[in-house]
Amino acid sequence: MSAVTARGNVASASHPLDPLSKDELESLISALRRDGVLDHRHLIAMLQVEEPPKSVLARFRSNQNSEDVEKIERAARVTVLDRSTGKVAEIVVTIAGHVVSNKVIEGAKAPVLSVESEMAISAAKRDARVIEALHARGVTDIDSVRMEAWPIGAQIPKHLDDGRRIIWTPMWHQPTPEANFYAHPISGLHAIIDIDSGEVLAVENDQQIAIPQTPGPYRQSQTGADVELKPFEIRQPEGVSFSFDGYKANWERWSFRIGFCQREGLVIHDVWFDDGGQLRKIAHRMSIAELVIPYGDPSQGAYRKNAFDTGEFGLGNYTNSLTLGCDCLGEIVYFDVAVANPDGTVREIKNAICTHEEDFGILWKHVDIDGNVEVRRGRRFVVSSIVTINNYEYGYFWYFYQDGSIEFEAKLTGIVLTLADNPGADHVSATELEPGLWAPYHQHILCARLDLDIDSGADEIVGVRNSVVEVDSFAHEMGPKNIHGGAYEISETILKRELDAKRVVDPFKSRFWKVINPNRKNHMGKPVGYKLISGHTTYPLAKPESTIGRRAGFMYQHLWVTKNENNERYPAGDYPFQHAGGAGLPQWTQANRDIENTDVVLWHVFGTNHIPRAEDWPVMPVERTGFHLKPSGFFARSPAIDVAPSAKPCH
Repeated sequence: MSAVTARGNVASASHPLDPLSKDELESLISALRRDGVLDHRHLIAMLQVEEPPKSVLARFRSNQNSEDVEKIERAARVTVLDRSTGKVAEIVVTIAGHVVSNKVIEGAKAPVLSVESEMAISAAKRDARVIEALHARGVTDIDSVRMEAWPIGAQIPKHLDDGRRIIWTPMWHQPTPEANFYAHPISGLHAIIDIDSGEVLAVENDQQIAIPQTPGPYRQSQTGADVELKPFEIRQPEGVSFSFDGYKANWERWSFRIGFCQREGLVIHDVWFDDGGQLRKIAHRMSIAELVIPYGDPSQGAYRKNAFDTGEFGLGNYTNSLTLGCDCLGEIVYFDVAVANPDGTVREIKNAICTHEEDFGILWKHVDIDGNVEVRRGRRFVVSSIVTINNYEYGYFWYFYQDGSIEFEAKLTGIVLTLADNPGADHVSATELEPGLWAPYHQHILCARLDLDIDSGADEIVGVRNSVVEVDSFAHEMGPKNIHGGAYEISETILKRELDAKRVVDPFKSRFWKVINPNRKNHMGKPVGYKLISGHTTYPLAKPESTIGRRAGFMYQHLWVTKNENNERYPAGDYPFQHAGGAGLPQWTQANRDIENTDVVLWHVFGTNHIPRAEDWPVMPVERTGFHLKPSGFFARSPAIDVAPSAKPCH
């Protein structure tokens, strides 16, 4: 077991899709300050790679080894909050500091920035009304109070709903420095704060519930953690089977690029498979474009907790530094990433992305009647990162398999959000974990943005052409078409327009969706394709007319298909914070564009409905959700057939 960090050959970051390096970020921010584009009035809300159009990237790729290679100047998109006006602007700027465009986004509200959260919490802790209310609850040390800054995810109080950017502050008590403060929620006390001005607009103090006192220890120093197994190590004595050229990964017959976005976190670009010497494209860009957590408890301390962890906070900002043998096991190559802080300083996150290969059990097996045994063990290549946002951890894992399939898995862990109520109360939308300590019901709903380019090849330059097919299994009634009652068929429906492609999972029909290239046929004369198979998923329980229902309208379909447009990046729109609702997928698809035999994007919505268990406390064991992309007529036969047997013969 060992690890290295891929630094040397990625520091210069020469490919247009590479994550922005620390040096690049510092250089372009310095240039913007030098030229007066940024000054003391401005905070950086987001700083992302400006990804070139597909056609430009296709020409760049096809000419990479030529002296005539088309040069693409790396650029970034800087989202800026002007504190003096409250307006948001997007600046496209080259790494050298040349401003390509600078546009104010009318009506946009910037996401919640870390410096604003810190300022708001400090203001709440200084407020005399908060201090007095804490004293009335027996809390005299303000430093022992932990507050979080949350957007108001429900209806903003009407007397405060005048367009200001405001947050509210759930509170917990931490009686000792190492105590799990989520065990001690402070009920009924919240500050509402204008995060532009730092003014405490209101203090709500309307519920006198005793602070739960049962501790929730989880640190090794507190629990002992003495259940041990013998050491388990992974060794690859001949080295790993993968290599990197900058951020480009090469493993088995796969090649793809690793990306990172301050908003989305881990991104996968430019995915290809070597099919007998022919490079065939599968995907242009894959990411988890949004993560929203609607809370289903109507109580005073929970109903506002409806957060967009991606769009309102910037998931990538909270990326962990990973640890060998803990977060990642095996022969590891790590990648560092860099993010811009709101004040323009740059923070580097060491070991932010983990890459390695791992055994994944039997790939395939058959025992013949003559006793011959053929069995292959499978491996998969893993690209992962983990973020911590307040109480929760989210692990994003992309898996590449030897049978040509791709899987995404989200691993959810951390500490459930808590509130206080009277012990044994009739609290129907939460689980009582300890006397008076409750964990509200909630959902984690993710939306993958899958820009698949199935077998596009050279067509990228003139335009990718794919279609999406819905496949249902069904049985006819007993009769001539189903004489014995056990027959069933499939129906295939091409989704022709965007409004036709608003679809939900249907387990009664074993529904899945295929992305096909109708212009490329396999050996049987059928269009080549990949199918999307939903894994663990859920359906939103918030009503569509609720505040969160309007703002996260994308939740109400498991599949959306849109015509590919560069500016359609996030399913709830670019600026979901305090948005009135309807932005993103619900708005774009009203155009009902033609999506047959053209460049399309799949948006897959999936997640979990979390009814907390006693066993989820004090730290929740990992819960998983995700999906598969599997070849469906893409290959003439399974690529797994070509995998060599293990070094030790199997009998």
